[in-house]
Amino acid sequence: MKKLYESIFIIVYFIIPLYSQNSLPEWSKGIVWYQIFPERFANGDTCNDPQADKVFTSNKRIPSNWKVSKWTSNWFAREEWEKESNDNFRNSVLNRRYGGDIQGIINHLDYLKTLGIGGIYLNPVFDAVSLHKYDGSTFHHIDINFGPRPIYDQKLIRLEKSDNPSSWSWTSADSIFLQLIREVHNRGMKIIIDGVFNHTGTQFWAFQDIIKNGEKSEYKDWYLVKSFDDLTTPQNEFDYKGWWGSKYLPEFNRTEDDLHIGPKKYIFNSTKRWMDPNNDGDPADGIDGWRLDVAREVPIGFWNDWRQLVKSLNNEAIIVGELWELSPDFISENGAFDALMNYNFAFAVNDFFIADDSQITVSSFIEKLKQIDMAYPEDHLHVLQNLIDSHDTDRLLSMIINPDRNFDRDANEENPNYSPAKPDAAAYEKQKLIAVFQMTYRGAPMIYYGTEVGMWGADDPHDRKPMVWDDLKYDDEIVSKESGFSKGFGKFSVEQNKDILNYYTKLIQLRNDNPCLKIGTCDFLYSNDDKKSFVFQRKEKDNWIITAFNLGCETDSISIYLNERSISIEEILSGETGTLNSSNKSGLNFNINIPAGSALVYKVKSEL
Repeated sequence: MKKLYESIFIIVYFIIPLYSQNSLPEWSKGIVWYQIFPERFANGDTCNDPQADKVFTSNKRIPSNWKVSKWTSNWFAREEWEKESNDNFRNSVLNRRYGGDIQGIINHLDYLKTLGIGGIYLNPVFDAVSLHKYDGSTFHHIDINFGPRPIYDQKLIRLEKSDNPSSWSWTSADSIFLQLIREVHNRGMKIIIDGVFNHTGTQFWAFQDIIKNGEKSEYKDWYLVKSFDDLTTPQNEFDYKGWWGSKYLPEFNRTEDDLHIGPKKYIFNSTKRWMDPNNDGDPADGIDGWRLDVAREVPIGFWNDWRQLVKSLNNEAIIVGELWELSPDFISENGAFDALMNYNFAFAVNDFFIADDSQITVSSFIEKLKQIDMAYPEDHLHVLQNLIDSHDTDRLLSMIINPDRNFDRDANEENPNYSPAKPDAAAYEKQKLIAVFQMTYRGAPMIYYGTEVGMWGADDPHDRKPMVWDDLKYDDEIVSKESGFSKGFGKFSVEQNKDILNYYTKLIQLRNDNPCLKIGTCDFLYSNDDKKSFVFQRKEKDNWIITAFNLGCETDSISIYLNERSISIEEILSGETGTLNSSNKSGLNFNINIPAGSALVYKVKSEL
């Protein structure tokens, strides 16, 4: 019977028409993404806050005075339970919870809509022990503490047989997540979630069955088990492969080209659940796609089959891979994914806009961008998620005040020269320049929550501070030796930077209002290594934007030849307007004075 079920599964899920496999969703081209780390975005319902036994599992000792941390508290202040744990600051922070939940996201959707966001990417939302949820306990239920009735949900889940979809119920957490999807769609936005299909946490239901039943478990082949416990000996010989050696993250079993049929079936069923929740063939009530964790470590055969399933459920769904390197093997006309988190874009921005002593030339910067262009089909270039910071890096502002490092390196307490201090005014001005480039260049820019209001922080866990909201009053952030850092000491106010927020809002509106910034061509018109300046244009039919940058120390006066007789221009950032005419029938010269350390954005319109 089991073999018959597996044969039916293969026929239903794998023998799918290929007409939809290579489609690229039009809505994703040039869209502005916003990345949310759910536990740290907003606490919309304090009644569902996690309890200590959810945080301290297995052999962890539960502090008697543990409690959910105050959202607005000084990040570097340690609670009494943290002081008594004998852990250093970094370790104790990992056991903090701030109570972020789905209701908190729903409550702030209008904020995101006003900002101009088109798509939301959520870090993992499935039930898990950790704050980051990359250690899933299940893939078919939203974390019980993200919903309104965690105790009720837990009881409901225990009645299921987790490998049997017909026994799955809809918990209150699942239901409020479906409400979130509706609310997002009602505002004309899209939503994608994290898929972590390489490994699970040790609390994952199938792994727990192996712990309980050992070699007799029906799921014993789901994981890469090295040895089972010998009950005739006093020691526990149970051993298995964990992701990057971590025993907290056991890896699924696999062949060279595919995942084991057991977890594969389960992942496929879970995928269907979130893409078409009511199973009526209409994906409007489901998520709009996936971001896939550690994508290169999962066999490509699995991804190819999974893509066919996703596209058969929703031909307009997007598939984004976490791939840190140029990956034309995944992003191509017949590739498994539509896009990736474009870290190569971030590398280039870091090396030119952020670096100081090690700053690359304009020519090298443009060459790095062209390497991205050459790696992927032209259509796909518009959907690459052009990020700069994320949950895996230090925050943009902290990058800026700690320059001349390789991207995502030496960004924590182990670096004696790293400063976790609040950035100065010059750093915010540099952030503006980077924002202009991110919002006018080709691709789909992605903002990590809080970057748009001036949040700062070192690498994990400091990049995961609670979101700074305007209607909350925050304690000062105090950096001292107890923080583990060697510099950056001081007392810093914490509040939204309205100037930065308004700047991002203006730039995103510019992008949303101009098709050329979403799907237009991208051509560099001028570059000067000595002056550290460059100019590029974006064009789509008669929609035209020219952007100029000068990172040097003196004004660069340039002239760009345009094949036009007459044009009107508006410099978006200042509001200045003008008209240029030429008696020359072949064209005119567009003269630009780019002040030192500035950016200019011109909307150009042909008048003939």
